[in-house]
Amino acid sequence: MTTFAADLHIHSRYSRATSKGLTVRSLAAWAEVKGLSVLGTGDCTHPGWLDEIGRELVDDGSGLLRLRDTSGLAAEIPGLADQLGGHHGAALAGNARFMLQGEISSIYKRGGRVRKVHNLVYLPTLEAAKSLNQKLAQVGNLASDGRPILGLDSRILLELVLQTHPEAFLVPAHIWTPWFSLFGSMSGFDSVEECYGDLSAHIFAMETGLSSDPGMNWTISALDRYRMISNSDAHSGEKLAREANLFRGEASFSGIRQALRAHQTGLQGDCEFLGTVEFFPEEGKYHMDGHRKCNWSMEPGETVANRGLCPVCGKPATLGVLHRVLALADRPEPVQPEGQPGFDSLIPLKEVLSEVLDVGAGSKKVALEYFRLITALGPELFILREAPLPDIRRASPVLAEAVERMRAGKVLRKSGYDGEFGVITVFTPEERAEMRHGGRLVAAQGQRGRKRALPAKTEAEPEAAGDPEPAAQANAPATRPDGLNPAQALAVYAGPGPTLVLAGPGTGKTHTLIRRVEHLLDEGVPADALAVVTFTRRAAGELSERLASSRGPGQPLPLTDTLHALALALWTMRRGQPPVLLSEDAARKLFLESLPENMSKSERTALFRRHSLARESLAPLDGPTAEADGALAAQAQAEVAELKATRNLADFTDLIEFLLAEVRQPGFRPPFAHLLVDEIQDLSALQLEAVLGLAGPPENIGNGGEGFFAIGDPDQSIYGFRGAAGNVQERLAKRWPGLAVLALAENYRSGQGILDAARAVLASAPADGSPPPLRARPGATGQVELVQTPDAHFEARCIAERARKLLGGTSLTLLDASAPPLAPGDIAVLVRFRALINPLKAALEQAGLPCSAPEAEVFWEEPRVAAILRVAEKLFGLPAGDGSDGGSGDAPENATGNTTESTPDDRAVAVNLPEFLLLQGPRVLPPALRESPPFDRFFWEGPAFRDLCQEFDAHHGWVGLLDWVRLQAGLAELRHSAQKVRLMTLHAAKGLEFEAVFLPALEEGILPFAGPGWRPEDAAALSPEALAEERRLLYVGMTRAKSTLCLSCAGERTLYGRRCTQTPSRLLDALPKDALRRRQIVQKMKSKQTHLSLF
Repeated sequence: MTTFAADLHIHSRYSRATSKGLTVRSLAAWAEVKGLSVLGTGDCTHPGWLDEIGRELVDDGSGLLRLRDTSGLAAEIPGLADQLGGHHGAALAGNARFMLQGEISSIYKRGGRVRKVHNLVYLPTLEAAKSLNQKLAQVGNLASDGRPILGLDSRILLELVLQTHPEAFLVPAHIWTPWFSLFGSMSGFDSVEECYGDLSAHIFAMETGLSSDPGMNWTISALDRYRMISNSDAHSGEKLAREANLFRGEASFSGIRQALRAHQTGLQGDCEFLGTVEFFPEEGKYHMDGHRKCNWSMEPGETVANRGLCPVCGKPATLGVLHRVLALADRPEPVQPEGQPGFDSLIPLKEVLSEVLDVGAGSKKVALEYFRLITALGPELFILREAPLPDIRRASPVLAEAVERMRAGKVLRKSGYDGEFGVITVFTPEERAEMRHGGRLVAAQGQRGRKRALPAKTEAEPEAAGDPEPAAQANAPATRPDGLNPAQALAVYAGPGPTLVLAGPGTGKTHTLIRRVEHLLDEGVPADALAVVTFTRRAAGELSERLASSRGPGQPLPLTDTLHALALALWTMRRGQPPVLLSEDAARKLFLESLPENMSKSERTALFRRHSLARESLAPLDGPTAEADGALAAQAQAEVAELKATRNLADFTDLIEFLLAEVRQPGFRPPFAHLLVDEIQDLSALQLEAVLGLAGPPENIGNGGEGFFAIGDPDQSIYGFRGAAGNVQERLAKRWPGLAVLALAENYRSGQGILDAARAVLASAPADGSPPPLRARPGATGQVELVQTPDAHFEARCIAERARKLLGGTSLTLLDASAPPLAPGDIAVLVRFRALINPLKAALEQAGLPCSAPEAEVFWEEPRVAAILRVAEKLFGLPAGDGSDGGSGDAPENATGNTTESTPDDRAVAVNLPEFLLLQGPRVLPPALRESPPFDRFFWEGPAFRDLCQEFDAHHGWVGLLDWVRLQAGLAELRHSAQKVRLMTLHAAKGLEFEAVFLPALEEGILPFAGPGWRPEDAAALSPEALAEERRLLYVGMTRAKSTLCLSCAGERTLYGRRCTQTPSRLLDALPKDALRRRQIVQKMKSKQTHLSLF
C-alpha cells in the first residue's frame, strides 16, 4: 500500500499575520513541492475562504477535495516557475487532496480562571462546514479572522462539532503552547476531562505543537491513549510540512479519522497511522522558560529556584512547554506506549541550505538552490527523509553531510523561549568558518545524538503569571466568622423597627440582603411571611437562585419578585383572570388615538410622556399649558380606561395604581410580616407609596414599620426621568421617625483610583443622604484612563485595540505576563443611549473580538404568537419547540426595567381557532379572533403578528415556519452561552460589574444628555436636577469597573445623519488631574495611511 504525508493544520490569507499570496491553488502547488498528499484547507470557518474552497475544489468522493483545474500550477510559485522555464504544465500534477479544517480560538472563564484554548475542527463535506459556521456565527464574527476568537467553552464547541456531522471531529491544537492551548501554563487545564467534561471520550488525537514532540508527551501516562499528531500551523506556503503526519493506505476522510481513532477503538481500517515528522522541539518558540524582553532564557529548574520570575526585571517569566510537561509528567523518562508509532525529527530544507551556503534562509541564493534541488531530487520531505545520500551528494556534497547528521540526530540545539524561535544547526561555528575559507569538512565527533535526556522533574511549578485570585476569595467580605464586615452585620441583625441601608456600589448589597433573609429564616420567621421586592426580574432571579443555593434543596423560600409581579398576582386573585398587558408602544398608541386629531404627532407624543411621568410621580402636569394639557390628558385617560376595562387590558402603571388602591382599602392587612425592598432609590413615587402600603396601614405611621427593611443608594438614583422619588430617606423618615439609617462603605469591587475618580464626579452635586466615601480593599488601586480622539471612528478603533490587549493578546504573539489576561465577558462598553452601540460593535467585530449588543424582541416570544404556534404544533403533530414557549423567563424588560408577562392559555385559543382556519395561515386569524381575549387590534396591527405573517410566507407554511423557529431558538441559546464583550446602555449596566469598563462618547449633548433630538447646544439648558442625575449616571458607569476604567471622547461624531463637532463633557472637569492617565490621539497622514497613537 502507498504511504502518504498529511499536514492537517494550516491557515489561509484570511488569518492574521499570514501571507497574502495564500490561495487554494498556491497551497496545492506548495503541497506538491513539499511532498504532501493531503493538506488541511485551514480557516474553513471564514466565509470568504469557504467560498474560494467551493469555487476551486470539488469533492473527490472520499470526503476529501481536489482541484477543479490543475493546469499551470507551477506558475503559482515564481521561484519554481523560473527553475522550470516554460514547462509549467507538466511540472506539477495537482494531485494533492484537501481536508476541510479550521482552527478556533476559545477565550472564556471556567473555574474562576481565564481559559484560552485553540481547537482544530475537521469536517467531511462543505455542507457540514456551512452548517457549523451558521452556528458559530451566532457566537462571534467569523469574517474578521480566519482563526475566529469566540467566547465559547471548549466543551460546547466540541458538542457543536459532534452535532454537525457523524464523522466531524475535534483535535486540541498545539496542546502545550503557554498562552493558547489545552495544557498551556498560562491559561490551560491540567487534564482533558477538566476541559471537555462529559464529552472527553470523543477526543482521540492531540496536536503536539512545534515546541514538543511525541517523546516529551510519553512522559505523561494519561496521554498514552491519544494519537499525537503534528502539523505545520503554516502561515505561508513555504512553511508547509515543517511538521506532518505519515499514513499508509488510501487517503480519505473516514480513513484518516479511523486511523487516528484506531488506538482507542482497536479497529484498523484501510488506512494506518505511521507516526509524525517533527521539528526538533528546541526550535519551537515556546520550548524553554524565559523573558524575551530581557533576552533571558532558563531551564525549568532555574525558573523554580527563582520563584518563576525573570532575574533581570523581576516580572513573571513565561513558562515554556518543557516546564509544563515536566510539571504534569508522572514518568522520569519517556516510555513509548504500546501501539503508538514513532517519529522523525527534521530541519526544514531551507534552514539546512542556509548553513550550507552561509547566507540567510530567506535569501535569493537559498531560494534558487532550493528549487534546483526540488527539480533534481524530488519533494522536500523526500530529500530530508528518504533520498539516497549518494544522490544528494552528487547534487551537493555539503548538503549530503548535513542531511546525514540531521537524520542521525547529530545537531546543535539552541532552545526557543517566550516567542523567540530556537536554532537547530548541523555544523559548528568552526566548521562554518572552515567552509567559508574553502576547507573540507571532517565528520563531526561528539555531536549530540538523537536521544536526549529530559531535565529532572521540577519540584514545584511556580504559579502561572496572570492566574487571577479566586472570585470568592477576592470579593467576599469575610472579616467576621459569619462572612460579614461590621457595617454589614449591623444591617443584617438590625431591627425590629424600620431600617434603611445606604449601600454604595460594590459594598456587598446583595450579599447583605440575602444574609438578612437568611437571618430572619434562622430566627424562625416562616418563609411565607417574608417578601423581597426587587426592581428587575433579573435581580429577583439572582436573589432566588442564591437563596435556594444557600438554604439547600427542598427548603421553603420567601416570595422574591418585582413589584409589578406582586401587583399582577393580586389583580389575578381579585378579578379571577390576569389582564392582557400592553407593551409601552401599545399603551402609547392607545393614548395617542384618544387625543384630538388636530394635535400633531409630536405634540401628542410629548403629552403622553408628560402624562406618564405625572402618573408615576403622583403629581399634576407641569409647564405653562399644564391646565389645558391636563384636561386633554384626563379626557384621553378616561376613554382609554373604559376601553381597557372592556377588554381586560392594562399597562404597567395600571398594575401599580391597582395595587395602591388595594392597600389603601379600609381594613387592608399587610400580607407579610417582613417586607424587604431592593434598590429602593429607583422606585417612583407611585411605586414607593404602594410599597409603604404593603408595609402597613396609614394609621400605624407613628409606631409602625416593624419588619420593613430597604436597601439602596441615592447616588445611584438614575430613573428620575421615569418618576423616581429621589428623596426616599426623607419620605421614610417622615412616615417612621424612628427609622434606622445604616451605611456600607467597604468596597469589594473597584480599585481606590476608580472610586476616587467616580466620587469626584459626584462631589459638586451629591444626592441627599449620600453614603460616606467608599474605601477599596487594601492594595486595590485601579487604573483610570482618559483618551481624546479626533473622531468617533478613531475612538472605536482605540477601544477595540485596547480590548484586545486586555484579553492578553488573541493569537500566538508575544505577551507580557505583567497583567492578568481577561475573558471577553470581563469587558463592557457602556454608552448613554443605544444609537451609539452599532459603530462600536462594528469596530470590536472588525478586531475579531466576540461581542454582544441588546437584541430586539423576537416575534415568537410574544406570548400570543407563542400560543398560536403551540396550537399549530399540535395540529401538525410536531414536538413542542423551546422557541415557541412564551412562558420563558427571558422575556425582555419593559422601559422601566421590569418584566411582567400575561401569557394566554393556548387551550382557550384552540377553542376559537378551527383547524380549517389555522390551515389557511395567520392572515385569516384577525377576523375570527379580533374580539377574543387575549387578542386585540393592537396585537393584530403590531410588529409581532406582522413578522409572523412574513416568516410564514418565507418558509412556505406552518411546518417550515415551526422548523425555522426551533432552529432560531437553538441559535439564540447558543449565542447566550458564549462569553462576549458586552455593549449596553448605562441604565442596563446597573447592578453589573466587569473587570474592565469603557465609557465612550463622554461629550456635551451625549453625557450630559441633551434630549432625544441630540442637539449638543441644548445640554447647556439642563436643569440642576437633570444635570445631577446625569452625574449619577456617569458615577454608576464608572463604578461598574473593578480594575480598569477607560473614559473617552471624540472631536467629531455622526448621529442620526448629522455630523457635529463635539466638546468633552463638563462632567470630566471634576476628575482629579493626578489620578488618571490622559492620552490624546492625533491623526497623522503618511503615505495615504492613517496612524494612530494608541494608549
